[in-house]
Amino acid sequence: MKRFISLAMVCALSLSLLAGCGKGKNGGDSTFTVALDSDIVALDPAFAYDFTTNPVINQITEGLLTFDENNELVPWLASDWSQTDDTTYVYTIRDDVCFSDGTPMTMDDVMFSLERTMNPDTGSYLQWMFSPVESIEQTGDWELTVKLSQPSATWQYVFGTTAGHIISKAYYEEHADNFGTAEGGILGTGPYKFESWSSGQNIVLTKNENYWDDSADIQIDRLVFNVIPEDTTRVTALQSGQVDFTASTPPDMLETLENDENLQVQSIPTMGVTFLAFNTQRAPFNDVNVRKAIYSAIDVADIKENIVKDTGETATLLPNGPALFTSSTDAWNEYAQEHPAYTYDLDQAKEYLAASDYPDGFDCTLLTTEASIRYSMALAIQEDLKALNINVEIVRVSADEHTAYQFGNILDADGNRDFDMIIAGWESDYPDIAGNIEPLYSSANTGEGGSNTAVYVNDQVDELIALQSQTTDPDQRSEYLFQALDIITEDIPYIFLEYPNRQVTMQKGYEGFTLNASWLWNLQFKNIHQVQTGD
Repeated sequence: MKRFISLAMVCALSLSLLAGCGKGKNGGDSTFTVALDSDIVALDPAFAYDFTTNPVINQITEGLLTFDENNELVPWLASDWSQTDDTTYVYTIRDDVCFSDGTPMTMDDVMFSLERTMNPDTGSYLQWMFSPVESIEQTGDWELTVKLSQPSATWQYVFGTTAGHIISKAYYEEHADNFGTAEGGILGTGPYKFESWSSGQNIVLTKNENYWDDSADIQIDRLVFNVIPEDTTRVTALQSGQVDFTASTPPDMLETLENDENLQVQSIPTMGVTFLAFNTQRAPFNDVNVRKAIYSAIDVADIKENIVKDTGETATLLPNGPALFTSSTDAWNEYAQEHPAYTYDLDQAKEYLAASDYPDGFDCTLLTTEASIRYSMALAIQEDLKALNINVEIVRVSADEHTAYQFGNILDADGNRDFDMIIAGWESDYPDIAGNIEPLYSSANTGEGGSNTAVYVNDQVDELIALQSQTTDPDQRSEYLFQALDIITEDIPYIFLEYPNRQVTMQKGYEGFTLNASWLWNLQFKNIHQVQTGD
């Protein structure tokens, strides 16, 4: 109790000392403008699970852990953590953290935040991450213990995502009816605090003068996130200096931005994959020979060379590239070398089709978004499949509609996913080797809202995925996954078109930001600052 009173006095003193601040180091208010390609979902970490909401939420709230520049877990609001046995994790929580209004963060806030995200009634997009949890209990003044119902190879990462972010319990209870909206707002411990949200236009954050982390050197007073959905408009805003930063760099305009002397582009391999998924529960794509015929008839190398270019890496038969070879790395590199992408072979494609139930070809549809690079991929696939007398109708839908189709929220009259083929993508939630395998192939993910886009079902694969998920030995996990992939690569539920790179673009007048593969969870602007120049 004494420690709580002391922290409250420190927070209050900081508030009084800093009340008159708000100027940049060079004098005057400093504003940093970020372009988003769509509006955010909510001002709430429980619903921060996308490429536009997370960059905003990451400035306002923080997690117990985070990922460093090497994608390694490090402490954040937790000062330490340990795994004491196969199913028990203990976290020591910092006792010196304030919310942006100057009130101390308590264990009540921590427990409330985690239990709220874990509670199915909340409807959190990250609730599934808590599925192996048996209990979360406070076990000391500043300690909590997580007990799992069974060992989990990926639990260690959960508190490094927005599932581990902390909000003020008192603030939430005062704004329970409109928390996370433009009217209700949010209160967190992050380097910036919420000021306003004009739906479809912008979100404004201001510097948190009570920020607890003394190592931070926050020189930007105001963050403005402008919603600019149209690619060309977003690029024009960058080139004119109206926008300082975007993580939504249009891949097909990358060369233009790289050649602009006023802009800097950072590019890294991601933990993601772009794929063509077959609806394996709908004819004719329930026929493996049809899938193999299409794979052999698509010139994936040509798509990489002429469409993807430098915006992605060449894909193999595996659902991820080397960015996810985070354990048993040598074994995974060897496995990848032994399983390159199918070679474009039209004669082989015709043999596969002749062996199928559809030797004369057929008509089908291919869903894609309006994004130009994916539409170009669709056109290439459409052209290639003409040689097999497979007539592809391309259907372009909005991003929201595409998400609904991809995750099985739009069904046909029989209750199945309502597409023949779809170009889509997935990016691992964690820097873990199973980060793309489990979501894309487990039959548990075939239901409504599920990430198994191809609706792929194989009992033996399910068993191997379950075994690896409960195994903490990295070499044994890899062996289970190799066995699963041996089966999967013969079934071909997906064709992998590229391993996309992530590009962010920033004005050359700024520095203090480095992109890495965990950017969805650790992107912050607290160290961004203008480059100092002489007179």
